[in-house]
Amino acid sequence: MKAPFILCAALVAGVRVLAQQIDIGPAPGRLIDVGGRKLHFRCTGSGSPTVVLEAGASSFALDWSLVQPEIARTNRVCSYDRAGFGWSDPRAEVDTSARVTLDLHSALATAGEKPPFLMVGASFGAIYARIYQLDYPGEVVGFVLVDPATEDRLFTLFQQKMVAIGSLTAEQLRTTLPTTGPVPIPSRSPQTGAPFDRLPPELYQLRIKLDQRLIASFPASVSADLVRESAEGQRAALARLLESRAKQEHPIGDRPLVVLTRGKQMTPGIAENHAGVARLSTNSRHTVVPEAGHEIHLFAPSAVIQAIQDVSTASRRQSRLPARP
Repeated sequence: MKAPFILCAALVAGVRVLAQQIDIGPAPGRLIDVGGRKLHFRCTGSGSPTVVLEAGASSFALDWSLVQPEIARTNRVCSYDRAGFGWSDPRAEVDTSARVTLDLHSALATAGEKPPFLMVGASFGAIYARIYQLDYPGEVVGFVLVDPATEDRLFTLFQQKMVAIGSLTAEQLRTTLPTTGPVPIPSRSPQTGAPFDRLPPELYQLRIKLDQRLIASFPASVSADLVRESAEGQRAALARLLESRAKQEHPIGDRPLVVLTRGKQMTPGIAENHAGVARLSTNSRHTVVPEAGHEIHLFAPSAVIQAIQDVSTASRRQSRLPARP
């Protein structure tokens, strides 16, 4: 599965002229300086812990629009666009999990947003949320993982077998990647229709523009060197998560954790895999949301809101999570 690495490497190209011609209007939040670049942050509400919303791959802060207003009634809550997404400036180098979490930590500090943080990660955003906790363990008091990507279900072909990327060494991974370029970037169309059309009409149209701008920022191809650098950055992050599980039965400890799994178009083994992720904490709950597809925060925002509220309350009271269907 090399496509995620290639897509990640494409972000180093920055915003091309074609992308700049797509008008997305002013940023709805603040533009926070992170070493000469700016990241778009939208923080609302008040109350502890501060909820940090990490979107999935090819997703935006805007995607939390059905969740953030309700959470802001009781908690400080921040959504943001990673480098090169939405209103955030692109970075000059390859995007990696380590750089994403460093950006997030720097932006939160610069913006004056203080821990404790409750990390909410959707899809691949769950990987970033968990890496953040490994890097800054004293800042994170709980998790909500929304149909999460996991380190043991991200594979590549190695010696004619599908193996977990994080189980490979850097040298082994290099043998699966191109050695010369250019490497073409797969094209795609903007995401439209369900579930994105559940956003209010004006936000739905804006999201299409954001996606068009993101797609237009990709070059037709990137060098093999950039693909290898991007792939190694992601491999290293996945390996860290696998190692944390090998060292400890419950690497998240007793931090409250809710894992939500889509009930529609469920891939084989995903429910069992997510149940295993829930066991990373001794204070956890795993819920399959029957009416939801992958973007649970758009299909069934109430399920995500309830999970955040439960984790927030349990972290404040240092109590067990309530049992829910």
